[in-house]
Parts: sequence; C-alpha cells; structure tokens
Amino acid sequence: MRKKVFPISMAVLWGTVFTTAMHSLALGICMGLMMGIVFGMFDSDKKNDQEKE
Repeated sequence: MRKKVFPISMAVLWGTVFTTAMHSLALGICMGLMMGIVFGMFDSDKKNDQEKE
C-alpha cells in the first residue's frame, strides 16, 4: 500500500496542474494519468516481485 501512495499523489498533483492550465477537468485528469504512465510510476506488481528476488 505504501508503494502506491507516491504515484497516486503525483497523478493527483499533475491532474490538478493540468486541470487549472487547460481549464478542463476531464483533460486535466487524463493528462495527469498519462504523466504518471509516461514516467513509469504505475509499474506492475510482477516487476516489483522479480526485483526482490
């Protein structure tokens, strides 16, 4: 659960920034999620499990 707090908070931050910049809630949320995906914040748990071994 703790590993997901940072990516979610960054997506919310970017969503807020893009919402105010573009004056559109839908575009802001989509762009915030896309920024999180682009920077690899939402990795799969399988990748994390392989790194632990």
